[in-house]
Amino acid sequence: MHWKRLAVVGAEEGGAKVELKEETRRIVAAYEPRCLGDMAEALEALWSQVPATEGVVALIKAEVREEIKALGVPVPALSEIGKEIGHAARKRVDEFLPLARLLWDQYGREGRLVASTFVGPMELAAPDRVIPATEQMARTCLTWEDCDQLAMRPLEPVVRREPETYVVMLERLVEDPNKWVRRAGITVIARLPMKHRAYTETCLRMVEPALGDEDQDVRRAVSFAVRMGARGDPEAVAAFVKSQAHRTDAASISVLCDAMRSMTKKFLPQFKELLPIYENWLMVVDPKSQRSVASAIKALRPA
Repeated sequence: MHWKRLAVVGAEEGGAKVELKEETRRIVAAYEPRCLGDMAEALEALWSQVPATEGVVALIKAEVREEIKALGVPVPALSEIGKEIGHAARKRVDEFLPLARLLWDQYGREGRLVASTFVGPMELAAPDRVIPATEQMARTCLTWEDCDQLAMRPLEPVVRREPETYVVMLERLVEDPNKWVRRAGITVIARLPMKHRAYTETCLRMVEPALGDEDQDVRRAVSFAVRMGARGDPEAVAAFVKSQAHRTDAASISVLCDAMRSMTKKFLPQFKELLPIYENWLMVVDPKSQRSVASAIKALRPA
């Protein structure tokens, strides 16, 4: 049956999802490490049949979209393929790690998202072997999407399982010269308090060196970390912002303003006491930054 027909049936009966899993399973069953390229091409042929949608790809700059060869295949479909590969990959790490790297390096956005998904089970099975490879992949990220997927799928699960083991590694990533490595590390740190509330204060301390980062993609990740911290321990987040009241640089203040402006509304009442800090920043920032501070004040006042 043609894929486009399956996509319609799948919306009603779940048929498309089953077909993706079955076809991926068939491809994986025939995998031989010496035929690495054949496996990658078969997977590319499979995901290329999935009807593309603009989705998140539309948010990627046109020139970067061309460089990363983004087709626009929906993330859930790519995840389905990656998860199915992961069942075999976690038991045969040495055989599937080269496939992950090939997909990442040569098969565009879709190859990167599939690879990110099945590297996760491998990393849980053999972290000492797979984490260094994941870090190398992060150094070649092209967009915030492939960076965040790499952070959340392979890195986050293993860190969440044993946070005390990986704190030092995460601190190192936050201060790495490569912007995408920094963003990946911060993204993992940001999500840790969602599962480990007691780590909220530690996580905020870990992202502090990147608060005034020169790169906007990294600063956005820090803002995300402050917001996610509120899901773990709002008091720790409030204390963190108070500890930054001395800041005068536009980059740091912008991050802390964005964190409040984008904060989940139900948490805002717990930060109303921070209003004087933001009002003071409004008096000291340059005219270009005043709009950002004013937006944060507007968010806090009705809280």
